[in-house]
Amino acid sequence: MSSMSWIVRRALKLGLVFSAAIGFAAFAFSGLRDALLEAYLLGIGGVLLLAFVRTTSGKGPATGASDFDRAVADMSRRYPSDSGELSLVHDVQQSVAGTFHLHTRLRPILREIAAHRVSMRFGVDLDRDHERARELIGRDAWELVRPERPPPGDRLAPGPPASHLSKVVEELERI
Repeated sequence: MSSMSWIVRRALKLGLVFSAAIGFAAFAFSGLRDALLEAYLLGIGGVLLLAFVRTTSGKGPATGASDFDRAVADMSRRYPSDSGELSLVHDVQQSVAGTFHLHTRLRPILREIAAHRVSMRFGVDLDRDHERARELIGRDAWELVRPERPPPGDRLAPGPPASHLSKVVEELERI
């Protein structure tokens, strides 16, 4: 009850000060009475609304964090930085969910692996000797790592299944 009386007292004080200010302005500037009346009604309505919100905000049921608060907390949580394994697992999961993620995040990693392996083992440059690199890499992996592969037309389309990505990794491991 004491919090409600505090809210009511504060609203009354604010309303009285605002009324006095508008009354003085109406007395001093007689040509602005219509505009001052509108300002007065708007101001008193704001004071009443603020008092109503303050009174009712504490009366609702106590709830935990909202969905938004939980999402912000999840986004701000940091993953262990000592290993890139969690990041790579996340990239694979997102690549299965969306082809655009596959093209922008997982494909560069797989391309780097393929380029390194064909360069170190066979002396072949992935970007210059397309025919030889295609023979060494494998059909499924080559389709994903080839230099001239265009970005997906539909960015929201689902990516390939995890079994296909597993096959690509197997082809890269065989190099």
